[in-house]
Amino acid sequence: MISVILPAVAPAHTLAQLLAQLVPAAVDGLVKEVVIAGVSEPGLEALIEDSGARFVAASGDRGALLAAGAAVARGDWILTLDPMRSLPETWRGPVEAHLAGGAGAAALLLAPGGWLARLSAPPLGVLVRRLDYVATGGFAGHAPEKALAGRLKARRVRL
Repeated sequence: MISVILPAVAPAHTLAQLLAQLVPAAVDGLVKEVVIAGVSEPGLEALIEDSGARFVAASGDRGALLAAGAAVARGDWILTLDPMRSLPETWRGPVEAHLAGGAGAAALLLAPGGWLARLSAPPLGVLVRRLDYVATGGFAGHAPEKALAGRLKARRVRL
């Protein structure tokens, strides 16, 4: 159902921690695949092999890495995640609720917290239907997830 795209901009051990948080969702069928896009490195190669993730060789800014991952995604939905931040333990509930009742709208995933955290923290990621991603021209720019979410008038989903 969901293709998770991770830009390889974090150390392999940080990516491994995020991948571990996705395992239960993969076992249950919510996460169909994980695509890691970036420059191949020895630690990253081992992580990809051990986790079963797909690797896409790509370079450039965050938008270019996300676009490379999205180009090979096979899920109906694309979920980008910031590989430098962990997911809250309760991330699945809001995501599943949005998929069930969001009428196909994109979602900008925000960390839990008060209003100060909301103002200063970047989004954890964006959830978008793959067809909508393609129709809007995808990820580009300095803050690609925010830009895409803005073009799609994404709903804000607090995790």
